[in-house]
Amino acid sequence: MATGRTTEVLEQASGNVTQRMVEMPRKTERRKDAENVNATWIMGEAPEGSSPASIGRGTEIAGYTVIDVVSENTGEATLLLTEKEETEYILKLYHKNKTPKEELLEILNSVESDYVIHSIAQGTYNGRFYEVLPYYREGDLLARIPITEDTIEKVIIPCINEGLKALHDKEIIHRDIKPSNLFWSEDGERVIIGDFGISSVLNQDVSVRATSMSRTLGYSAPEASNGFISKESDYYSFGITIYHLVLGVDPFAGMSDMQILYQTINKKLELPQTVSYRIQCLIRGLTVKDRTERWGYEEVKRWIDGETVEIQEHTGSTETEKPYNFLSDKFYDLTSLSMAFARNWENAKKHLFRGLVDKYLADFNEELASQCMDYKEMDDKNMAVFKLIYLLNPNAPLCYKGNLYNDMEALGNAMAAKAPEIDTDIAEMIRNGALYQYASENHFEEKLVQKIADVMQTLKKNPKSHQYFTLMYVLHPEMGFKVKQVTCEDLTDLVEYLESEDPDTREKIAGELAENELFLAWVDSLGYGRQVEKWCEIYEKVAW
Repeated sequence: MATGRTTEVLEQASGNVTQRMVEMPRKTERRKDAENVNATWIMGEAPEGSSPASIGRGTEIAGYTVIDVVSENTGEATLLLTEKEETEYILKLYHKNKTPKEELLEILNSVESDYVIHSIAQGTYNGRFYEVLPYYREGDLLARIPITEDTIEKVIIPCINEGLKALHDKEIIHRDIKPSNLFWSEDGERVIIGDFGISSVLNQDVSVRATSMSRTLGYSAPEASNGFISKESDYYSFGITIYHLVLGVDPFAGMSDMQILYQTINKKLELPQTVSYRIQCLIRGLTVKDRTERWGYEEVKRWIDGETVEIQEHTGSTETEKPYNFLSDKFYDLTSLSMAFARNWENAKKHLFRGLVDKYLADFNEELASQCMDYKEMDDKNMAVFKLIYLLNPNAPLCYKGNLYNDMEALGNAMAAKAPEIDTDIAEMIRNGALYQYASENHFEEKLVQKIADVMQTLKKNPKSHQYFTLMYVLHPEMGFKVKQVTCEDLTDLVEYLESEDPDTREKIAGELAENELFLAWVDSLGYGRQVEKWCEIYEKVAW
């Protein structure tokens, strides 16, 4: 990139709102490419005609010599196999502008456990943060399937349980326990918990926190669909991990995201008879939907010691003897009924406004029936159905007019899919307050909730406001902005790209950007809204 830069990045405006969504880690694989002398590009995707710097085999980083690439992209970093003093290590070189949370790193370094990966060294290289980790030559659990039940029971389960206890004692929630994040020790006698890319730290005296909903679908607990995480959430993932290992195959293979989400919230796991009754009990105890009834460290420890541990498994929703008939199906609990309404919006609307729902609820819950009757008086029928779904199931994921969104990032992606056009259903969900209600009742970050409220008021006055797209970038900042096939994550990337072009091309691109609504929304989402307005005013005067 250009050197001797004279361009200055505009000062960031106060009140900038972002909700970082970390890409979910991918399975680690060692790249086999003996002919390629370069280990990895360190500047990201290069603009056409440019030559980004690269790390070659033999490059030294703080005394660690690069041997090979283990994974080109885990979502947050490149994993390099390195060597120092005849010992191999993994050097995790984070992508540009990605640095682990300082608080998390500090606490992780204080964890003393044989079952939790430890950081050997940390630093920066060419402006990128790195950490050095042990290299587990035996690989992760996913790569070793099939695994015998005896090994699962005597090695894997005790190790994960002790590793989670060590983390939870330090108020760290891993948030992504799954086979590919669990590693074998050299002697095969231990399993070590690794990959803390989306981990969180609980505040003191707080057992549950709201956070971004980055997670691995299927392994994440039901409460995670609303952005809530807790120590119990890790134990649900623990249970699904054991479920995967005893099955020997991915339990969610071939399922869509919506199917996985529905399974997580509503359905019990189907355990084949080939799985021993003892293991079945463990999995059921760990995957109870209600986190307050889910097994934790003590229950698993008692199970390991051979005790019989009670499973308290309630659905967490109102069950009835009399079914509700909807689209040829019978529903005996309100949670399943709410999800059926969410997927069949127009039919749900008919049932609500014809009085079928409140009549049914009146037989066993007069309070719910009364609230349902209030919804029938609303002028906005779509908002009435929205409220009905969360009346029946407060833990339902975000849904509107038949569309279900796994998380806020998924909502941002849905908005981007139609850009530069506005998705009318999503705009309506913002404008009528449905998204605000969902975000505020689920205790999302205050800045994000306020941003949604601001955009809601703006869209009421001007349905075509670019603030719709500003919110899109706030919900999913990782998407960045693409300029001539080059994706810029921030204004520094944009400045570097413009400086790499000749003056005439630079002027042409700047003119195009000044008239690009998506670009203006992106920059506004980064906190430079006022400066962009001034820039556009100046450009308009110059252009005319």
